Amino acid sequence: MPQKEWTAQVKGHDIRVVNTWTGGIRLYINGDCRDTNQGFFALTWSRWLSARLIQNDANSDLIEVYVVALFKVKAQICVNGKYLAGEKV
Repeated sequence: MPQKEWTAQVKGHDIRVVNTWTGGIRLYINGDCRDTNQGFFALTWSRWLSARLIQNDANSDLIEVYVVALFKVKAQICVNGKYLAGEKV
């Protein structure tokens, strides 16, 4: 199954975003799946995934994944609203 993947590190934590045709897009933090989205199309950059770096800690860094998807999927990983990895807008 074709997939596309984006990775980054934040304060020693591994961030991984994986998109597959049949499984949608998923956000992993240190190997734990923390958010998923089954959407097919995003015509403009839209926030599709988000999770706190440390689960159940409202003061922890916010990881957000913005996606644009039409003929191919592009993703951007942000921390507290600032670009970290992926395609630039």
